[in-house]
Amino acid sequence: MSQGSMVIPDTVCAFNRSVATNFLYLLPEIMCSLSGIASVAIIFYSFFLYGFRLLFHYNAKILMILLTIFILIFSLDIVYICARQVFIALTYQNDCDLVFETSSCSMFRRVALTCFVGVTSTQFCQMLERLIATVLEEKYEFQTQWLGGLFILFSVLSAILAIEWTLWNENPLEPMTHCLTYSASASIGERMYMVLYGILAVDLFILVVFFALWRKNKQKVLSAGLNKKYQQYENLVVLRALFPMVLLNSVFVSFYILIAVTVRQFRESMSILNYKLIAINTFIFPYVSLLLAVTILLTTRNEFRRRQQRKLKPNGKVTTQTYFNQYQRQWSVISDRKF
Repeated sequence: MSQGSMVIPDTVCAFNRSVATNFLYLLPEIMCSLSGIASVAIIFYSFFLYGFRLLFHYNAKILMILLTIFILIFSLDIVYICARQVFIALTYQNDCDLVFETSSCSMFRRVALTCFVGVTSTQFCQMLERLIATVLEEKYEFQTQWLGGLFILFSVLSAILAIEWTLWNENPLEPMTHCLTYSASASIGERMYMVLYGILAVDLFILVVFFALWRKNKQKVLSAGLNKKYQQYENLVVLRALFPMVLLNSVFVSFYILIAVTVRQFRESMSILNYKLIAINTFIFPYVSLLLAVTILLTTRNEFRRRQQRKLKPNGKVTTQTYFNQYQRQWSVISDRKF
């Protein structure tokens, strides 16, 4: 039977129908759709209720916003892909309705995979940003806002380039059972697993740097001036907010990659049906995105409350900016005396 420019044997259509309508194939698609909807709802709820008025350094703030954007776009894409897949599986007219040309799925797969990589590249930039803040100490607060644009550029471009390289040899006529398929793809499978190995290495780096920064900033320097103590405090505030996100993404995504790589090693010893069922049931990033959205909600709520406390007038008259400026002048005087 033909579908557009692709001629599909009836046996292939029948097999894909048996996969796509399998309960163990439909269930994770339904769960992914619900996770995506919940993620989008939580992010919008967080934005409209608390906004992104974070009391972080400018660079830390915009990287947090970029991370949220990647999660939001990924969740919207997942909702469309999985809800459409479930709808077609429940309403198909013939078996070949459940087979898709790669060309019809390419854009949605490209968006999902780019956001998947983008979350890790953004967390890498978040660790790099806090590393620079720790090294530069008091000089970082007011002299490095220009770095934020470079961090965003690096995070977005690295994610895009990694996936464009992965999809460079994509076969537009390759039949797909699911629009997110990559592990079973003959044209992009090998390159995608190379990207996954790269993500695994970056996740390990993120965890090591995070705990090193946490330990470094927890060390109290009694002879340090107010500028340095303030920067240490700021580093700890940001790291404390990033901790659940770093843990969720690094640990769970690394766990998923290890499972995916292990299952792929035994691919030849199992049926195609079982391989596809394992692949879709172990794709946990939609659930990780949901947990990340929850942590973003908690972070924005905590920062909103911290901002409200900052707005409280220390003596009934002084505003937040005046209060900060007074201490900034004191820090500057102490810093000048040291030199």
